[in-house]
Amino acid sequence: MRTLFALRLGQSKAIYDALNALSSTAALRSRLNAAQQRLLSITLTDYRNNGVGLPPAERARMKTIAMKLQKLSTNYTNNVMDATKAFKMLVTDKQKLDGLESSTLAVAAQKAKAAGHKNATTERGPWLLTLDFSTYAAIMSFAKDRALRKTAFTTYRSLASSGKTDNTPIIRQILEYRREFAVLLGYPNYAEQSFSTKMATFKEANDLLNEVARDARPAAKQEEAQLTAFARKATGNPSLQLQWWDTGFWAERQKEALFKVRQEELREYLPVDSVVQGLFKLAKRLYGIDIKPAKLSTWHPDVKVFAISDEGSSQPIGYFYADLYARPGQKQSGAWVHPFWDRAHYVRQASPAALQAQKQGTLYAAAAAASGNKTSSGSKPVRAVQWSQGLAQQTQAWLQAAPLQVPLALLVTNQDPPADGKPSLMSLKDAETLFHEFGHALQHVLTRAEFGLDAGMRWARSSTCCLPCAG
Repeated sequence: MRTLFALRLGQSKAIYDALNALSSTAALRSRLNAAQQRLLSITLTDYRNNGVGLPPAERARMKTIAMKLQKLSTNYTNNVMDATKAFKMLVTDKQKLDGLESSTLAVAAQKAKAAGHKNATTERGPWLLTLDFSTYAAIMSFAKDRALRKTAFTTYRSLASSGKTDNTPIIRQILEYRREFAVLLGYPNYAEQSFSTKMATFKEANDLLNEVARDARPAAKQEEAQLTAFARKATGNPSLQLQWWDTGFWAERQKEALFKVRQEELREYLPVDSVVQGLFKLAKRLYGIDIKPAKLSTWHPDVKVFAISDEGSSQPIGYFYADLYARPGQKQSGAWVHPFWDRAHYVRQASPAALQAQKQGTLYAAAAAASGNKTSSGSKPVRAVQWSQGLAQQTQAWLQAAPLQVPLALLVTNQDPPADGKPSLMSLKDAETLFHEFGHALQHVLTRAEFGLDAGMRWARSSTCCLPCAG
């Protein structure tokens, strides 16, 4: 329903004609500030990519395709989650888990206990291994049992590729529908359509990838040779050939040998709560903000809510949910930030210009004549009025009087949950991921933009969203 509504709105010829008239009339466009001009340009591009200029039959086909793509995307995600949830390996022999960190064993024992093995402990087991990413990454980096690593690798890399959860036909359908959608819009393929709203062209991005691959390959080959030599010396096997399930394990051993540091030792200094509090203190020092727990309903006991306010103020300027712990089979893997609400003034009555246009019942002929645009066949006239300084002031006052909705973001990671009565411990990579995603949350919550569609994370297109928090 939401997809259909968004596409119907994005194919509104009345709105498009009005915006296009505004964009094409220099005298009117010059009255917009930089943010308004950018938003106008982006919105017009979005309307064109929604097929606003296509004949009715082709617009209807685009709606059908959009609905099918939405359903296929949902099915794809559900298949991956179901396949992940279906994999369970109960281990009773601790020797098979040799090399795994105690924190990983504690989580595995806790999973076994939840599955009905009430006497499971970190030291004596049994241990239940699943394919949530934190467990998978631990096996690939620390498990000495090569057969276990191979099983984890091949299963994880082939998730949802057979049986009831086979995503192969879904992928084929998605590719075909995307191609048809792009061709309807006049693009040669989906890649060209996708790059029409990004900071680079398809050719530029493809050329960059090929250039990086060409320049990086010699160094990669050299590192591969060094890692193979290290593994052969460590195992005493001069003919050892590293497989995909070997490289992560031996790379970790090589780092330990070179730098005399183990991940397990570093984790002791990075309990989740301490890292989060340190992150909040850093944000306060950098941006002059306070971050405190807030009382809002959540969908799981592990989820926390925080309010952000200017330092010393009790008035929140935004909120964010923090859903930090993995829930295999219930929650997607990975880490991301999603904008729930945007910072925006939400109007509850028509604008002064709209009221005046409604009263006059006139078409904005000056804009149409200046831009050479006419109202589209079959659509209602675009009603507007002659702009004036007085009307501009009334409109500004109307916007400022509208209630301000503060932004709300969702921050998600998949950290191992606390286990065996001990806090969840983070690796350096975990902490880096949290800092990165928190940067996205701040980008959304600390915005001062006045227009919701141009506020926070809405401002950044997909190819630029990571620029503010890249490091």
